[in-house]
Amino acid sequence: MRVFLKILLVVLVLGSAGVGFYVYKEKNAKKGSSLETVFPSLGDITQAITATGRLQPIDQVEVGTEVSGTVNRIYADFNQNVKKGQVLLEIDPLKAKARVDQTRAAYKSAENELRFQRRNYERITELYRKGTVAATDFEMAEYRYNNAQSSLISARSNLEQAELDLANCIIRSPIDGIVLSRTVEAGQTVAASLSAPTLFVIARDLTQMEVKADVDEADIGQVKAQQRVEFSVDAFPDEKFTGMIQEVRLSPNIFSNVVTYTVIIRANNPEQKLLPGMTANCNIIVEEALQVLTIPMRALQFRPNESTPGYNPQLLSEEAGSREKRGREKGQARRQTRENRSRVWVLGSNGFLKSQQVNLGISDGTKVHVLEGLEASIPVATGVQGPGNEKSGNRSTNPFMPQTRPQGVRMR
Repeated sequence: MRVFLKILLVVLVLGSAGVGFYVYKEKNAKKGSSLETVFPSLGDITQAITATGRLQPIDQVEVGTEVSGTVNRIYADFNQNVKKGQVLLEIDPLKAKARVDQTRAAYKSAENELRFQRRNYERITELYRKGTVAATDFEMAEYRYNNAQSSLISARSNLEQAELDLANCIIRSPIDGIVLSRTVEAGQTVAASLSAPTLFVIARDLTQMEVKADVDEADIGQVKAQQRVEFSVDAFPDEKFTGMIQEVRLSPNIFSNVVTYTVIIRANNPEQKLLPGMTANCNIIVEEALQVLTIPMRALQFRPNESTPGYNPQLLSEEAGSREKRGREKGQARRQTRENRSRVWVLGSNGFLKSQQVNLGISDGTKVHVLEGLEASIPVATGVQGPGNEKSGNRSTNPFMPQTRPQGVRMR
């Protein structure tokens, strides 16, 4: 019996020591723990859609040639400003001149033939009326006269085409602008058999640019004309450029089962920093709120428990009842309003936390616009600051790490 009592006494002593050590450890762990709170503040919130596009001039013309031949001389080069009607290039005109001479001779021959057939037709007609020639001779004269008229029209058309080809040996600028590219060299032969080869690319005005951006099908429903766009380019990573949506094209772009839609964005380029072909990383401003009351998004994720500083034992029962009531009213509330309602935990004047319903607006992923339910003077709980300046919350704690019960309330 004495041995049993000794063993029991040793067990009790060791148990008491363990409990005391645990309490001592818990008390030490609570030192420096505090509730993280923030005051609602005024700020700007922007809700945006990201897209990538390519810069290009608003008005760009490809200058080609309708005649074939050898390039004699080039009068314009890269990055050169040109005026409408200015000579850009000359193609060897010898073949075109020979063609003009040939068709002009054919035209004169057709004129002579027409004059002869007209006089013959008039003479045969007079004799036919007097009855001195047969009807077949009259019909033949009329037939030849009509053919001579058609031949003259064809010869005139050939001559006009030959003269036009000769004029087209001189390539002129169709617009005022700047030469972006030149694809030929002096002495090179160009062939315009099936399609006109491109000789120059001319942009009308580089002070106005446009971005052709591809927007995902999941986001295109929020994109509208006249929305503001902010974008950056790799050449100037620290500078933001602005533009405005001009057009949302309805034709889809399908690549590897990914559907996108082309959005045309107009942007000013007064300093001409933006160059054709640059990649633009765009943020399409879908909605924005300026100088409105905001709170951090993490305030919506915070939920207190027994170890939270400022915890009130009645919170759990009240919150449970509130959740049950919201569940009953959920269907009706959705039908009655589209407002985004949620709950946050605020610190009352008595030092205890309480649940507060708020009506929320847009969010940028970091902070959210509070439409109603909060004032700037009411602190909102966002988490718990544990020992060693490690933030913790009841939803983000690691079950494999030692847990502490912080005490006290710290305002910031």
